[in-house]
Amino acid sequence: MKQKYIAKSLRIFPFSNDNLTPKETLFKSTLNEWYEAKHRTISNEEVKFINSVTINKCPYCGSTLIVKNGHRKDGIQKYKCTSCNRRFIPITNTIFDSHKIPISEWFEFLLHLFEFHSVKTSSYDNRNSNSTGTYRLFKVFEVLKNIQEDVVLEGKIFLDETYFPKIKSRNIIINGNKLRGISSNKLGVAVATDLKSSIFIVTGTSKPSDKSTLSAYGKHIKEGSIIVHDKEKSHNALITKLNLVSEAYSCDELKNIKDQDNPLTPVNKLHALAKRFMREHGSYNRDNLQDWMNLLWFILNEPHDKYAKVLKFIELAINSSKRVKYRDAMAAKASK
Repeated sequence: MKQKYIAKSLRIFPFSNDNLTPKETLFKSTLNEWYEAKHRTISNEEVKFINSVTINKCPYCGSTLIVKNGHRKDGIQKYKCTSCNRRFIPITNTIFDSHKIPISEWFEFLLHLFEFHSVKTSSYDNRNSNSTGTYRLFKVFEVLKNIQEDVVLEGKIFLDETYFPKIKSRNIIINGNKLRGISSNKLGVAVATDLKSSIFIVTGTSKPSDKSTLSAYGKHIKEGSIIVHDKEKSHNALITKLNLVSEAYSCDELKNIKDQDNPLTPVNKLHALAKRFMREHGSYNRDNLQDWMNLLWFILNEPHDKYAKVLKFIELAINSSKRVKYRDAMAAKASK
């Protein structure tokens, strides 16, 4: 059997601390430098950033009757609510609550995530446990809940569904064979783009229906737009409901057409990126598929500069009252 490789902490030094040779001393000091780079403590810049967050209400009761209440030892501003009498700091009830890991350590994790790295490879690179990476991932999911809620596509829209396999234990087997094609063993995702923005919405069904199509696309498409699609029957309900102009192509018409000539290439490219992204996270919990699609949406849409994207996420997280407890995240992972 393959031995599972577990990265060891950089602080595990292989030699005795007694009577170190010059080369052993150099080796130890280098390991310590690497460790400090990978596991930063809270810096003055981070304290300044946290203290710059505007506080308008109590994170516990929502009251606006709040006053400053001194500073912590590390310099972070404390507040007190005069309504519920509870004390808090600017990151209370956010994903950074408890603050055992500096916010600055999130930067590399987010960059890895936005570059399609798996949580496992990111954890290995940062010398963190897989559970730490998983915990951070669930925090990301919480911040991005409903991130696509207000997205409305308009103009010429390219639209089609893509499918992801269910886990093997939930597959339907008939006479020893798995179902083929678009079947109950697949999970549907509605994908659309107007070349400026896009949507990735889990349909909750395998085969599209009028109801699932209207539910997935309905509020994300502006009335009177043009949709380019593949003549899926359920799209007719959408066309009628929103008074859309239909530009439809059958599967036979699209066979053997080069990508540059295929009218559905813009949405097909999104399908390919979604499949590639999910392959990097092959053991994902299918119950969290919409969370993954929200993350993919955030990665593929503006801002396109990855560093600006990291800063945008940090801003969203700081302004979101969404605390995620470790035991809840691990319980969700165990349920897959």
